[in-house]
Amino acid sequence: MSAQFKAASSYQRLSRRIQQQVARARDREQYTVTIYRFDDDDPAAWDRLLTEFEELDTVSVSRTGVAEAIIDWNATGAEAAS
Repeated sequence: MSAQFKAASSYQRLSRRIQQQVARARDREQYTVTIYRFDDDDPAAWDRLLTEFEELDTVSVSRTGVAEAIIDWNATGAEAAS
């Protein structure tokens, strides 16, 4: 398996897991979630995912550690942007 394919699949797996966490929080009408990078997650995929969140106007990312971050979002702004 090529390194590029391995990195892409790691990013996709990580992305799905974080999207599920965000969706569960949103369903509970919570607009913050603490996410963690697991040992088997690719650090580059983690950084890419956090960077993509940081680029969104309605999202705030606080990197609280090497493998932990808090994501907050404005529910009203996020719905308007959809």
